[in-house]
Amino acid sequence: MNKTNLTFKKATEEDIEFLLWLRKETMVEHYLKAGKEVNEESLLSRINHHFEHAKIILLNDQKIGLLKVAEQDNEIEIFQIQIAPNYQNKGLGREIIKSILEEASSKKIPVKLSVLKVNKAQTLYKNLGFEIYNENEFSYFMRTT
Repeated sequence: MNKTNLTFKKATEEDIEFLLWLRKETMVEHYLKAGKEVNEESLLSRINHHFEHAKIILLNDQKIGLLKVAEQDNEIEIFQIQIAPNYQNKGLGREIIKSILEEASSKKIPVKLSVLKVNKAQTLYKNLGFEIYNENEFSYFMRTT
């Protein structure tokens, strides 16, 4: 898949329906495995969390995912990255995260994120150089050095 066809646009209220679908498709199974309660209100709450940083990921102008990332306090935090199931395992998430890591490296600042312990995406993050620095009941907190 040609990553040069990946673009981003700021998410707006009109994207909420897509984002709710995306969240259900990509996260509900992990929430249920982790023993977390799942309902529309909790899903919308997570969508609205840091919404000012939300960008829709487009491939050939088609919505395929969500990226929430921000630089603050001398680090870059990836709040959320979600790729629609049909587009997973094609290297798109890896390419997006690698570009964030390159930006952070040029600024000499770390990147951090959290991942549910039951989410296999943590393997991707480890392969890209993230290390666990903390955890709670549900999540690992990871960062680059």
